[in-house]
Amino acid sequence: MYKYRHFIPQNIAPAGAKRIIAYKGNEEICDIPLGRLTPPTKQPLYSFGLISDIHLYPLEKVAWTPEAKFINALTYFESKGCAFCIHCGDITDSGFYIYKTKERDLTQFAKYKEICDSYPNLPVYGICGNHESITGIPITNDLTDLETYTGHGLYYSITRGNDLFILIGQPTHKYVMSDDAFAWLGQTLNANTDKRCFVFIHSYIEEDSGDAVDLRENSMFDDGYWGATNRNNFLNLMRQHPNAVLFHGHSHVKLECQEYDVNANYTECNGFKSVHVPSVGKPRYIKDGAMIDDNAGSQGYIVDVYDDCIVLNGMDLVNNECVPLGVYKIDT
Repeated sequence: MYKYRHFIPQNIAPAGAKRIIAYKGNEEICDIPLGRLTPPTKQPLYSFGLISDIHLYPLEKVAWTPEAKFINALTYFESKGCAFCIHCGDITDSGFYIYKTKERDLTQFAKYKEICDSYPNLPVYGICGNHESITGIPITNDLTDLETYTGHGLYYSITRGNDLFILIGQPTHKYVMSDDAFAWLGQTLNANTDKRCFVFIHSYIEEDSGDAVDLRENSMFDDGYWGATNRNNFLNLMRQHPNAVLFHGHSHVKLECQEYDVNANYTECNGFKSVHVPSVGKPRYIKDGAMIDDNAGSQGYIVDVYDDCIVLNGMDLVNNECVPLGVYKIDT
């Protein structure tokens, strides 16, 4: 039960919900039909798991227990019949190096590969975030190792039916994508206007989903990083392709942050569909005007794909249950 004043137009009820009940204190005042909040009753074409920001650490014991949370998420997605899982970056805490010493370290990506390999029926498609190169050493220096441990390069695509999944990782901790990747993104979108295109990057855009009440932390889209020209070119490209949906992580904000900012999880305020993916490793909530790490928490989505829409089922991946506020139907 949420003390919540409003929904956004894309919110729907979780599967299995039958009515909305209004309370005054502990007293039930009335109940109302779901109406437009009614979820689809038909079967999806397929479903996939969607997570971000694991931050696998070089040491096993850290407050946010990333290994256990990643394993729990994959186990749950597999049990729910997901066809695959997509990860929106910050797979590791410092890539192929130790953050403070810049010492070579393969254990973080090796742990990622070990966990992924233990789910042969649930392929995991991940991308690099800013933490993969937070030491200042570009991930492009380690492309061979990256392909060895993840099975993929910095940017690539996969298909499922008539849907195209476009995944673009960061080459450094300050660049949303390389110039080559941006050119490839444009070519790929232009060549696939007859398909639904799901685009996955790591960083959120300022004043977009993920930027709850402007408590942002180093969005790579701002002038000090990727730059205004690149940012505007990216926004214009996405606006030109109404068949595309953008997904991203980075800020870690929990699904419940929609209580404070209607754009926290989903928005079309920049002229295209934009979904923020919360952190499976250490999501963040808002308290007294500040972002606070929830080291015990873990969140993500199960995405049900239909012929004319997708349903984002926001999940508490500690208790393996739906977060009612974080369920969205996006017409595609």
